[in-house]
Amino acid sequence: MSRILLLVDRHQQLNLPIAHLNTEHEVIVLDRALEPNSEFPIPQIAFDLCILDEASFERIGPLVESLKAAAEPIFLPFLLVSKSQTPAVFEPPFSLKAKQLEGRIDELIVTSAEPAQLHLRVENLLARRRQSLELHRLQEIIKEQTFTESLLKDSLQTANENLQREIAKRAEVEAAPRENSYLDLLMNAMPDIVCFKDGEGRWQEANQAILEVFELEKIDYRGLKDFQLGELSIFYREALQACELSDREAWEKGKLSRGEEMIPRSDGTVKIYDVIKVPVFHPDGRRKSIVILGRDITEYKQTRDELVRLASIVESSDDGIVGKTLTGTIQSWNAGAQKIYGYCAAEIKGQSIEILAIPERPKEMPQILENIRAGATIDHYETVHLRKDGQQIDVSLTISPIKDATGAVTGVSTISRDISDSKRVEKAFEQLRHQTEMILFSAGEGICGLNKQGKVTFVNPAAVRMAGCESKQLIDRPLYESLHRAQQECSRAIEQLSPATEIYSGSELVPHCAAQQAGKLLPNRVSSQILATLEDGEARRVTDEIFWRRDGSSFPVEYVVAPMREQGEIIGAVVTFKDITEQLAVERMKDEFISVVSHELRTPMTSIHGALGLLNSGLLDAYPQKAKRMLEIAVSNTDRLVRLVNDILDLERMESSYSTAIKQTCNVAELMLQAADEMQGMAQQAGVTLSVKPVGAQLQAVPDRLIQALTNLLSNAIKFSPSGATVWLSGELTHNPDLAEKAAHKSVSSPSLLSHEPAAAPPQLPVPRSWYIVIAVKDQGRGIPPDKLEMVFERFQQVDASDSRQKGGTGLGLAICRSIVQQHGGRMWVESVLGEGSTFFLSLPLLREGLATES
Repeated sequence: MSRILLLVDRHQQLNLPIAHLNTEHEVIVLDRALEPNSEFPIPQIAFDLCILDEASFERIGPLVESLKAAAEPIFLPFLLVSKSQTPAVFEPPFSLKAKQLEGRIDELIVTSAEPAQLHLRVENLLARRRQSLELHRLQEIIKEQTFTESLLKDSLQTANENLQREIAKRAEVEAAPRENSYLDLLMNAMPDIVCFKDGEGRWQEANQAILEVFELEKIDYRGLKDFQLGELSIFYREALQACELSDREAWEKGKLSRGEEMIPRSDGTVKIYDVIKVPVFHPDGRRKSIVILGRDITEYKQTRDELVRLASIVESSDDGIVGKTLTGTIQSWNAGAQKIYGYCAAEIKGQSIEILAIPERPKEMPQILENIRAGATIDHYETVHLRKDGQQIDVSLTISPIKDATGAVTGVSTISRDISDSKRVEKAFEQLRHQTEMILFSAGEGICGLNKQGKVTFVNPAAVRMAGCESKQLIDRPLYESLHRAQQECSRAIEQLSPATEIYSGSELVPHCAAQQAGKLLPNRVSSQILATLEDGEARRVTDEIFWRRDGSSFPVEYVVAPMREQGEIIGAVVTFKDITEQLAVERMKDEFISVVSHELRTPMTSIHGALGLLNSGLLDAYPQKAKRMLEIAVSNTDRLVRLVNDILDLERMESSYSTAIKQTCNVAELMLQAADEMQGMAQQAGVTLSVKPVGAQLQAVPDRLIQALTNLLSNAIKFSPSGATVWLSGELTHNPDLAEKAAHKSVSSPSLLSHEPAAAPPQLPVPRSWYIVIAVKDQGRGIPPDKLEMVFERFQQVDASDSRQKGGTGLGLAICRSIVQQHGGRMWVESVLGEGSTFFLSLPLLREGLATES
């Protein structure tokens, strides 16, 4: 039984669990509270352990040091009791400094400690004292038996070692039961894995966490090595062998080692642990034990890898990714942002995001931040930012709030994309689209877009105009229900055209079988070249079709249909068509012109050929009068041919060269008088009186052309007037809208619009915009039938076919006159009464400068 000296104030003794110490040891209690100034009689008391409080230590501190020194080499333990709740050797729990405790106090404990804890500390100190007493006793025996020391040295050393081991094991065995209960509770409460192994690798203690990892809950693991546990838990054999290998490496290093270990689980997952292994050695260097601590870092590793991956994505992104505070201070700046804005991270971090705003938009950034603080998200917001070099760039922004685990907004994330190039492309596309639209809308030909089903998707104004309806009446309707109808209807419409009109029938790039196939594939639609193109994708040109207007009328067209493709697939077609009504009319006129010209040339040529043939044969040598008559016929027809060729050339020359002719200001009266003077000789030869009553007015004209028109009219009037008749040439100023309108209409048979005595205009009066002059040429000839009043202005047309022979005309004079008048912006028409004569009218616009006096 050991003796324990207790130097603790009696008030602290109530809190110190010393009752159970009396059952195992002899406790000597000294309470000096009644005589605080008296000295402790410690040197006179024999004890194995002294338990004292702080007040006692302050009083006998030097005495403790001297008692310990006097007891050397025997260990004399002192246990200090503290009032602190967190005692620690390296952090003194009381006012005394660590230097004061050093060499004096061997153990510390608090007054509120558990009985088991006090018992453990006391037994450990007493075990150390017993060990030192035993060692001292042996050393004394050795000293007393020096004469046998040499003989027994080896055996004593061995006994000493065995004794030491036995004492240590006994101390461990005695301490283990007391410590294990608390240690088990502590280890099992830890989420980290904890395992204690002895020097040979046998498991001693393990907490619940490591048992669950290797699924060893139902296995008695104590005393087993890793490879033996691997035989019991086959799935974890390799993992346990890896642990054994890392244990060996820790022993070899001889110090704390740390590393990561991967442990596959039976559920298919893999756990990663940050493992610390601490090898413990005996004083002689032999292995004592190894402590293994491991923390599950699987989620940490996954999170870290994900963060690294995200950071790599952010840094390698071409988009600018910027992190900001709620006030707009830039905190993060990736390489993409540097590429877009020109600022490096070092010079932009800490700056306000408003450094990127353009001066024209000072409130944009604050408004965006305000919206984000309210929890809003802004997607694909297009704006203009300012680069470091001052250049303005178009950017698209996606701005989102950064939230913490509680959902509170803590920052702002901005993804910025430079869309300057796309904006330029978009602008170019818009310009191209506008140009294309203008081309479509200004094109004179009709253009229709069709989808795969043949429905109209777009039409240009020309197509709408030709169709005679609004575009909405064509859009989204099949073309064959509006413009392009069944072939039978087209054939009937072609038959209804003028018999003189010929339409070239045919289409290019369309095999006969393709049209048949299109009809088979589309039984409910019309069989046409347009639908055939939608089926086979071949471009076609058709010149024999008829399109229909909204009012039911039709018009001949020539069209080209081309397929529209997207990724090789036919998605529709474009039909470009034009109204060829005028073209057909021109072709008809050309054919008629060629026919008439060939007839007009052939007739005099035949007469010339016949007459010269008779003369050449010698049959008329005996008949000089007849021979002379043949020569006259030949000369007459030669003159006729010359006139015909001159008129044709004159007509074509006027139509082709009028635009290059130089106009000048002319006096109408002078032109009328000059024309009358030129025709005076012809009038006298025909016995016709020529009466001229001109009116003075100014106009812009080519004077030679107007004189030619007047002389042609006067020549016709003289030729068709009987001897003794009168031909009148007169003018009248008017702004009568009815007269102007009548000039634009077809000529009618009616009394003359002008009197024989034209009204004189006041001299030098200003000419209103609507004023013009009407010149009339009136004769007393046979007149013109009403049904031929307009025909006489056509080429090679005459009232009587014999006139060309009798009067020497070519049928082109009036056509030439009308062409001249129209080229001067005027109109020409005729009024006639059979048996009384005809009056030809010319209306010409006048200048503003004024009117000349009547001549």
